[in-house]
Amino acid sequence: MDLNKIWLRSVVLLMSLAAFALPGGRCAAAVLAPAINALLHSPKVAGAQVGINIVELVNHRPVELYQFNPNVPLMPGSNGKILTTAAAFDRLGAKATLKTRLYRIGGDLMIVGGGDPALGDPVLCQRVGWKVTTAFDNWAAHLKQLGLTHFHDIYVDDSIFNHHFVNPLWPRGGSQRLDWYEAQVGGLNCSLNCLNWSPYLSANGQPAVSYVPQSRYTSVSIQARPGSFNRVWMWRAPGSPQFILRGQVARVWAGPPLQVTVPDPGMFTGWVLHHSLVAAGINLTGSVKRLTLADAQTQGFKPVLLATYETPLADILKRANTDSINLMAECLCKLLGHDATGQPGSWHNGDAAIDGYLNSIGVASGWGEMVDGSGLSHHDHIAPSALVAVLSHIAAEPDANAYIASLCRPGHGTLIHRLIGSPARRYVYAKDGHITGASTISGYMLLPHRSFVFSIMVNHYRGNVNYWQDDVITALYRWAASSR
Repeated sequence: MDLNKIWLRSVVLLMSLAAFALPGGRCAAAVLAPAINALLHSPKVAGAQVGINIVELVNHRPVELYQFNPNVPLMPGSNGKILTTAAAFDRLGAKATLKTRLYRIGGDLMIVGGGDPALGDPVLCQRVGWKVTTAFDNWAAHLKQLGLTHFHDIYVDDSIFNHHFVNPLWPRGGSQRLDWYEAQVGGLNCSLNCLNWSPYLSANGQPAVSYVPQSRYTSVSIQARPGSFNRVWMWRAPGSPQFILRGQVARVWAGPPLQVTVPDPGMFTGWVLHHSLVAAGINLTGSVKRLTLADAQTQGFKPVLLATYETPLADILKRANTDSINLMAECLCKLLGHDATGQPGSWHNGDAAIDGYLNSIGVASGWGEMVDGSGLSHHDHIAPSALVAVLSHIAAEPDANAYIASLCRPGHGTLIHRLIGSPARRYVYAKDGHITGASTISGYMLLPHRSFVFSIMVNHYRGNVNYWQDDVITALYRWAASSR
């Protein structure tokens, strides 16, 4: 006897009956329940943990339509970014910017990080025709216009966050810690804290590699050999910025540049700035060192602000919620912690700030726990009802459209292959999430005269449940379209 199947069928029956008794006499919701309940019998989710919460927004208030384990915390994957980005949107405001500043400190320069994860982001730079170092190139041109061409050291102040760059509760194994999605998290960041590299064969037929951004901080030695096909990777020892190209190279890499993480984002950024300034003709006779602006002032220096680079929060939210770049959410998490405490941002005070945000909008304790900002850790757990509550709250805010626009549309970003052929496709704004053992999707379905919020979470499944989740969303659309 399969007790899991008996349990699932019993809960489905109870949920089907409960749909007729939802508060407010909304018996129309009962028409939706059988369609979703039938999907819960699918072999695709047999033995899986499933949580679903769907509400309709009526006069900006959520009205329950369907629930299945809505208050059971499940691993969210990148749906964890919804909590972080919503909290940042609420706390910082839709028009906020994150700033990186350049100061003169006597005969030295100081770059002061404001927690911006998008400085030198290759995708954002490419959209406006920039290189990853164009912001620094522009600073160099500005210094030359001011007649300031000789300095000694560059000081790095990334003290807005602590120096625990890697979350110890992130997964371990394989090439992790070198993959872009586990990029280190600092108060000063550049190029997503990755080298962007492409292998090729040199004129003499030997493997070589091109990479950006370049600096004296990083180096690459070649251990790869020529071969009949490309199978090549970059490796470095933990904490080392010295890379080794391994594997075999058959031809020029035809795809987009590959990425490998660098250690210590602040020092990496300082050295990239150093390289850019020297290349532009600025004379730097010293090195790159750490010093906080506060300590410089304590030593009697009077900092002079020379330049500021700003990234709109809207760009960071878009990269987090549409392209699922973990660094964006992780920096926002630590920034929330700094903003709440005045102390260096950390995962501890950042996640406490997110919990405080949830409490402030009425999400009851027991919603789950976050140990990072992106949902990458298997220790993260969120109830579907918490995600729906957050999205419902955002929808009622005056600048709601700015946040909703950051979410992914089917056919784009991480939803490029989702809801293909579904009539719901054009109405969905959502964030999906995937880590080993977890597949989730939460967001909005915005019809011309009706608005819905949904969260569909599946843990411990077999195979691929993306299309099963799409079927649930499509069932909601068909019900909504037929019950106007």
